Amino acid sequence: MRSSDIRRNDSKSSTHPLTSKKKSRMPSLFNSIRGGIYLAALLFSVICLAMAGHFEAVLASSDLTRFVPFALFVGSASLLIIILLQVLLGFSFLFRDRNPISTRMELSSLALAGIFWLALGVYLASSDSQSADVECFASATSTEVLDASSASFHTEQYQAMYRVLNAFSLVNASLLLIFAFGLFFLALRRHRKGDEHMWYGPVTSCAWFNEYSKRRDHNKRSRSGILPTGNAAAEYTEKPSRSHTRHRSQSRGHSRGHSRGQSHSQRDRREPTRYPAKIYQSQMNHKYTAPKHEPQSSGSSLLDSTTESFDNGAMRNPNRR
Repeated sequence: MRSSDIRRNDSKSSTHPLTSKKKSRMPSLFNSIRGGIYLAALLFSVICLAMAGHFEAVLASSDLTRFVPFALFVGSASLLIIILLQVLLGFSFLFRDRNPISTRMELSSLALAGIFWLALGVYLASSDSQSADVECFASATSTEVLDASSASFHTEQYQAMYRVLNAFSLVNASLLLIFAFGLFFLALRRHRKGDEHMWYGPVTSCAWFNEYSKRRDHNKRSRSGILPTGNAAAEYTEKPSRSHTRHRSQSRGHSRGHSRGQSHSQRDRREPTRYPAKIYQSQMNHKYTAPKHEPQSSGSSLLDSTTESFDNGAMRNPNRR
């Protein structure tokens, strides 16, 4: 594979619709869950606020209608908190690191709104207003009760709206408090791991599910070579003993000596004659046909040798008198 092919493949992958640049702009799982919870809480808050406003416009103030101002306050405060967080959530999609709402502020806001809705739900569930009857009058100063057929608001309608208000307030309390406790658990886990800066940063910019390590692993994999390499580092798990090393060294020495002996014997067998046939024949002829040069000896030694030979009867010595 050539380098041009690798660059060509990289260029094709960069034009893929799911590149890292576009993936970074997509909302994460945590942000999607957070946005869904806020939208559901916003919808329930609008419904509760509308029913509380209708009760305020229709019902006359009495001991049984004390829940209406409380419901208006809780709905308005919760609606303000959720709208503010939702607007900043949309702002954080464009500028993640510039969200002015920190994790501490969001946790406190969620906990406060959840406690408000929980208090409203408990108050509505334990109040005597849930079983009250509705009586309609012609005017505020009139004391004559209108007939049920001519009345614009009936007891069944009131009790049905009351139960819906109670149920939605408890649902809102459950959503906000569960999300607040879950976010607090994630923040506490990050704090135990040593990440103390997430308390001061926005919620949307923190990796609550260890996305930083995944990105680092992905970067390491992308930086590694594309083609496989044959060089692999040896991994030692146990320290070799001395007896094994001696045995290995002796076996290696024996094998080396045996291999050397075999190589020398094969060389001697395979090695041809160093001299050609003609040169070898001329050298042998010169060796055996050349005259022999005897060494010159002294006169006394020569005389002694000839005297001994003549004494033995080989021939007469003319020099002997």
